[in-house]
Amino acid sequence: MSFPNPNRSNTNNTTNNSFSIKPFRSYSQMDSTSALHTFQSLASAMDEIHNRNASTLSFEELYRNAYNLVLHKHGNLLYAGITDRLTVHLRQCGGRLVRLQRDVVNAAQSSSSSSNNTTGVAAANNKHAAMSNIGGGDSLLHYRLLEELSKSWTEHRITMVMVRDIFMYMDRTYVPQQRKRPVYDLGLWLFRRVVWERSMEDDVDEAEAEAEEDYHFTQRQRGGEAAGVGNHHHEYSNSNNNNFATTTGPIKSYEDQTTLGNVASSLILQVIHQDRLDRLDDAPQRMALLRSLVQMLLELAHASNGAYADAASSFRRAGGVGTSAASSSSGSSNMPVYERDFEEAFLGESQDFYRVESTSRLSHGLSSESINNSNNSSSSGGSSTNNNNDDDDGKPAAKYSAMEYVHRAQSRLEEERIRAFTLDLPASTRAALLRIVETELIERHARTLVEMEGSGFASILKVVASSPAVGSVAAAAAAGGGGGMMMMNMPTGGDSSSSSSESSVVIDHERIKDLAAMYDLFSRVPSSVNHLRDALSERIKIDGRALVKEQENNVAPPAAFVKGILAMRERFHAVVTDAMKGEKKAQKRMKESFEDFLNADARAANCLAVYVDELLRVGLRGADERKVSMELDRVIVIFRYLSDKDVFEAYYKNHLAKRLLGNKSGSEEAERAMVSLLKAECGYQFTSKLEGMFNDMRISKETAEKYRSHKKSLNTAVSNDLRDAENGGKPVDVEVSVLTTGYWPSQNVAPCILPPAVKAAMDRFQKYYLNTYTGRKLSWQTSTGSAEIRATFPPLKGSSKPRRHDLSVTTYQMCILVLFNNRDTLTLKQIRDETNIPEEELRRHLVSLCTPKHRILRKGSKGKGISGDDDTFTYNADYTSKMTKVKVPMVSMRDASSASAGAAKVDGSSSAAGVASKSAGLVDGSASVPLSVEEDRRHLLEAAIVRIMKARKVLNHNDLVAEVTRQLSGRFVPPPQFVKKRVESLIEREYLERDESDRRVYRYMA
Repeated sequence: MSFPNPNRSNTNNTTNNSFSIKPFRSYSQMDSTSALHTFQSLASAMDEIHNRNASTLSFEELYRNAYNLVLHKHGNLLYAGITDRLTVHLRQCGGRLVRLQRDVVNAAQSSSSSSNNTTGVAAANNKHAAMSNIGGGDSLLHYRLLEELSKSWTEHRITMVMVRDIFMYMDRTYVPQQRKRPVYDLGLWLFRRVVWERSMEDDVDEAEAEAEEDYHFTQRQRGGEAAGVGNHHHEYSNSNNNNFATTTGPIKSYEDQTTLGNVASSLILQVIHQDRLDRLDDAPQRMALLRSLVQMLLELAHASNGAYADAASSFRRAGGVGTSAASSSSGSSNMPVYERDFEEAFLGESQDFYRVESTSRLSHGLSSESINNSNNSSSSGGSSTNNNNDDDDGKPAAKYSAMEYVHRAQSRLEEERIRAFTLDLPASTRAALLRIVETELIERHARTLVEMEGSGFASILKVVASSPAVGSVAAAAAAGGGGGMMMMNMPTGGDSSSSSSESSVVIDHERIKDLAAMYDLFSRVPSSVNHLRDALSERIKIDGRALVKEQENNVAPPAAFVKGILAMRERFHAVVTDAMKGEKKAQKRMKESFEDFLNADARAANCLAVYVDELLRVGLRGADERKVSMELDRVIVIFRYLSDKDVFEAYYKNHLAKRLLGNKSGSEEAERAMVSLLKAECGYQFTSKLEGMFNDMRISKETAEKYRSHKKSLNTAVSNDLRDAENGGKPVDVEVSVLTTGYWPSQNVAPCILPPAVKAAMDRFQKYYLNTYTGRKLSWQTSTGSAEIRATFPPLKGSSKPRRHDLSVTTYQMCILVLFNNRDTLTLKQIRDETNIPEEELRRHLVSLCTPKHRILRKGSKGKGISGDDDTFTYNADYTSKMTKVKVPMVSMRDASSASAGAAKVDGSSSAAGVASKSAGLVDGSASVPLSVEEDRRHLLEAAIVRIMKARKVLNHNDLVAEVTRQLSGRFVPPPQFVKKRVESLIEREYLERDESDRRVYRYMA
């Protein structure tokens, strides 16, 4: 390898490259004097940046100088110098702001003194009160402080960005090694300590402060130079601590000082207060100013976070204004500046403001507690209580109704949400602010708003619940006259989810909108919604008990009672669905409230069965499928509330038997639809007997058709049975319903004595049936039959033609009337002996034949009742009717049972199954559990106990009661005392035994 000759010139050879080998440069450590000189150039550049002359600087050269200082181990000098220069400029900025605020205070005091001298009122010598007062003519002066502070902060941030770029190498190397603050964060931290936390009593002039800083800096450099390079860092730190000018006199903590930050925070809160009162001029510009200041506090708080080695020493070296505070302040000075100086005061002032306003808006006026609280807190956030006595529109406070208050609170909450967004508050502050406003506006006054007379939630609910009944004159007037009360289609399903049916009901939708507004407000504080649910529950119970009392006093019949319950449920369902947004807890409370008064006794189950009977007989006659589904769904809703479902089953089965046997059902499809709904609710076992009844009727029709075919095949137009002689020799046509004993209501009634012709027809059918179906036994139930007989009456005067009427009567009435073919007059005793009809039923049927409208018989005694066994009944030859076919109705059992009163009211819906009902204890409208149901309950309960104990073997009393209740809740809820009695009975019969060691534990005996 050859090297070029360094003495040869290569200027003309453009193709060859020349390489030269140079010796290593000797390393020379930068001494302190050179370092100080280099830093002076950097300090001058920082001054130029602060003076907005950065365009004349070479940032590349400045970066190189800072790089060299750090590289030559003068990072401590560089960092301390940066701190000193930043502190000098920030002290100048802070002093300018302090002087500005003093001018504002002096101007405000002069104005106040002049005004007080004119009016004769002594002026208060309080500078801090004057500082915290914003409003009136001097408001612009106070805004100037906030504007200048925001401007100074913006300029400082721009400055620190450029300074950070110069000392970027130091941030990457020296700062992490020495656990110092980065340059930008250092600038923010110093802004907080020198400007924001500057005492308003600091009278040091900026020129003197700068001269003092230069003196201290020179002294530090000399100490470092004498110490040498190797020990520069340690000696420098010591010299800083020794040369620092300490304060004299008592040391004040941060909380005891009036700082520039205190004044600025107070002014910020005053601006917010004026904005809440809608008295802020140029609100958008003012709120934008506050937003910048809030962001400043947040950034200062962020810059203060972290553990740095220079947290206190660097600031003391710089001779900052907050020296005494930094060295002796309490723990609150270590809090982030945003939380300490703004957030706490802001939230406290907000709480006081809304506490006073909310209390003054309600009719009970200001409470002493609220006034005291507001006065105690006014010093931190301004006098927030002085401007709350009037509304924004000048309306005096303390006269708001509940709904006016609700709308006001909603608007206030929305205002605070927008204000928090405008100020760009942190999420934690927004959440805390809304919680405070919700607590003061809602939670503290929730009960008052619910119970307020005339306009509270309970009062409005009462208006909604007392809407006129469907079909009434008042309802028609309300529907036609407006006023917010309209006939609306409302969902009526058991829950707000599954039903597609609708029903017309009068709902006051305007009032429901008010309830919805109150619920929307209360839902912000979940615990407050309990007051609404309590009011809903109480109103349901009050209205429900009123309906029960009316039914007890016979003011309303059973069907009317159920209609009232249905209408009531429609309205409260609309409240829960529309006003309370279908809330699950509200639905549960409504369900529990209905169950409370409906299950007080067995009355509701009884009345519901009567209502369903009326509905299926006449209410749904000719109705389309949609209407049938709608009405039955409404019934099922009430059925779900019943705990005595077995009582309903007993009454329903009894009424169903009457409808099926009397052929009085309005629609077979409706009947089957009702059974299907009951099956879906309670299971197959609940409806198995009901389905068996329908099956019996179907089989009976088939049997009747076969029997008619059998009679036709015999070709016996004239009977050979002598018993048919009284019927003209013609056999009686009989239709028999063959019923399965276990499916139908128990009827332990002896058959009555039938006319011979009827008895002959029954014997012929029995012979045919037993021959056709072997192994069966027929037991005739004459108490449930009906008959059609042709009655011939003498012709009227002027006519020779006899009058004939086809009478539709019960089997008992037929037996009574046939007796008068041979005699015109009979006594009660004679009729009883010849028919063997039970006493109460005999009286009831005789009274039915003696009613004014259908007086086929004449009663010998006066009055409506039957006097006794000697009372006579005579065939009425003068009976007339416009109809050829006459249906003789039955009087109610309740009226007929009182013979002495004789209050016989015609009830066309009654049938001939009264004996069976009476024997079973089934009396319409009764509040007691029927005897047959009580007997069934005993068997069901004992069976459940044995079944549980057989599976568990050993079980204590409480667990046994709980399990039995769970298993039987689908039919009824057994009281614990009832369970205990059945357990005792089973122990006596040796199904169970008590444990010898614990008498409350039972063992199953195999």
